[in-house]
Amino acid sequence: MQLKSLEIFLKVVECGSFSHAATHLHTVQSNITNHIKKLEDELNCELLSRQSPIRPTSAGQQLRHYAEQMIELHQQAKFHFSDQTLCHDIPLKIGSMETTAATRLPQLFKDVLSQLPELRLHLNTGTTRELIDRVYKGDLDCAFIASSQVLPDFYNLLAWTEHLVLICPKEVHAFPDKKVLLNTPFLAIRQGCFYRKSIESFLQGYDLPPSQLTEMGNLDAILSCVHLGMGYAILPRSYIEKSSYKDTLQFFDIDEQIGEINTYLIANKPQSWSGNLKHFIEQATDILAQSKTVEMT
Repeated sequence: MQLKSLEIFLKVVECGSFSHAATHLHTVQSNITNHIKKLEDELNCELLSRQSPIRPTSAGQQLRHYAEQMIELHQQAKFHFSDQTLCHDIPLKIGSMETTAATRLPQLFKDVLSQLPELRLHLNTGTTRELIDRVYKGDLDCAFIASSQVLPDFYNLLAWTEHLVLICPKEVHAFPDKKVLLNTPFLAIRQGCFYRKSIESFLQGYDLPPSQLTEMGNLDAILSCVHLGMGYAILPRSYIEKSSYKDTLQFFDIDEQIGEINTYLIANKPQSWSGNLKHFIEQATDILAQSKTVEMT
């Protein structure tokens, strides 16, 4: 069914006349008749009682109900994509690394929702590699990922710069030397985690192989194991400082070339964005710019 045919059908019902409907729609009566006939053939029923005034049949009353809803939805969709309103029924799917979700996003989401209270957000966590793939495929609208540079073929917004630290048990009072690093396991999230790559780069700086990497299921497990003396880890300082393990661990700054990592908000190209994503990124951009201004002052 064409929306045009449904609009014509509703106008005929409203006017009670083919000729009056044609006048209102600035067309000829034969065009009105053809659209009604096409609808009746498609639905295999009689929609209008051809008397004066014309009235909808029982089937016509049912179609009228659906036609009004379909045209209303069509108008809502047009209005939404004209970027004038939010779509309340469809949540924005956002991806994030665990560290960012735990330390950075609560405040950002609070600030965004204070401006856009009707926006619905669904948060999914994963490794940087997983998140990039999901944004590319359209499974996520946008994601916060770690990267040393902007990603080609994506929209990139620099959100934060994280400072990575070497995390050790509390009883370690000095930065460990090469011999200790060689004989101590490093705990990391699965392949695809950017901070895991940072561990590999860190060890390479000491001419050490990454063979001592042990995979853990989540960040709390990593910190718990470091606390128990089972190995070292490398994670953002912002995450450690907000962790319940903060006072039970020792952490040391590492070389800036390895230790300063940017977090980007990525999305596919802007021409593919929904209205909800446009509003979210606009608000996030303003909020992040304001927070950077405050930090500089």
